[in-house]
Amino acid sequence: MIRAREIAFGAVAIVLVVVYLSIASRIAPALTPGASPTPTPTKPVERVQVPGPSVNGTIAFAIRGDVYVLAGGGYVPLTSEGRSHEPSISPDGRTIVFARIEEIDGKRTVDGQVVPAQLRFSNVVMKDSRGGAEKVLIDGLVKAASGVHDVTWFDSPTPSPDGKRIAVVADDGHGYSDLALYDPQTGKRLALLSQGSNLADPSWSPDGKTIAVTSYTLGEPRLLLVSADGRSSTPVKLAAGGEPYRPSYSPDGSWLVYTLRHDGKNDLHVVQVSGGRDIALTNDGKSWNGVFSPDGKQMAFIRERDGVIDLYYMDLGDALSGGSSKNALKLTHGEGIDGSSRLGRVRERADYPERLRRQGPLPLGQDPRLRGSNP
Repeated sequence: MIRAREIAFGAVAIVLVVVYLSIASRIAPALTPGASPTPTPTKPVERVQVPGPSVNGTIAFAIRGDVYVLAGGGYVPLTSEGRSHEPSISPDGRTIVFARIEEIDGKRTVDGQVVPAQLRFSNVVMKDSRGGAEKVLIDGLVKAASGVHDVTWFDSPTPSPDGKRIAVVADDGHGYSDLALYDPQTGKRLALLSQGSNLADPSWSPDGKTIAVTSYTLGEPRLLLVSADGRSSTPVKLAAGGEPYRPSYSPDGSWLVYTLRHDGKNDLHVVQVSGGRDIALTNDGKSWNGVFSPDGKQMAFIRERDGVIDLYYMDLGDALSGGSSKNALKLTHGEGIDGSSRLGRVRERADYPERLRRQGPLPLGQDPRLRGSNP
């Protein structure tokens, strides 16, 4: 016969089970994964049509480590290995230049001893904008006779307007990112324009005499105009408060578009190279990395919406003369543009749109301590 105390214990146990189940039903959603978020679209492997009016010129950009080219109402992949970034377009629009991340098991000297080491570096690669074979223009890995490897991180390769030089930022592991010029035919260095600086984002002026960069040498970013002979540098005077970065020239050389970081937000601004007039083009706080179209009437840029980064463009209208720009239109389809990567400068190429329609997919302490300067 069941005793009374056993009955009481059983009743308490039932109550506890009910309480535990009630509590569990409330806290389970916090402890277990919720419904899967909407997945990011896979990277396109063939031509993707762009909605709306066609964009003036050709744009190179990166999606999750691969370079894409947009022209003629669609965009197509140029690489497929997932390690390429910072594309730029040659003046004639026929060649794309970009940086590619590499990694090897190599050897380095540490405390006087040669030891195995996993080394990361980047090469500067050239490729026809229609696809085909690649050429490593600048190799970031040099192996000495002793077996020791020297590595350099090359970034932001940018062809000059005459196509005879490539500006690139180089970091050889000593804590500096200096500006250098290379020969696009031989890959040999032509000039070192800074020493011991921390520069980024080179952009050539249309006349090839000046390179606009972001300088981090003094800590806070600022825009700097560096003469292509390395003899001088001039800070750009800005009216807007915040942190400017990633400048790019207008086709006539009279304006610089740049990104202004302010209060944790990013917006596009343009500033007159001579005169200092500063104009805000966006105020959404989620737009950056702008480049002008070849005729100067449009702006391509990157914008984030609901956690997804896409390529956009807008007609500038009379924004540079005191008016306002028109609404921006989205060009990509949420595949996930590389937010840290710049856009390849928009170039003309008369035969590119027709080729796309015909062929379809492509195959898979002083700043900047410049020589001779007195900043």
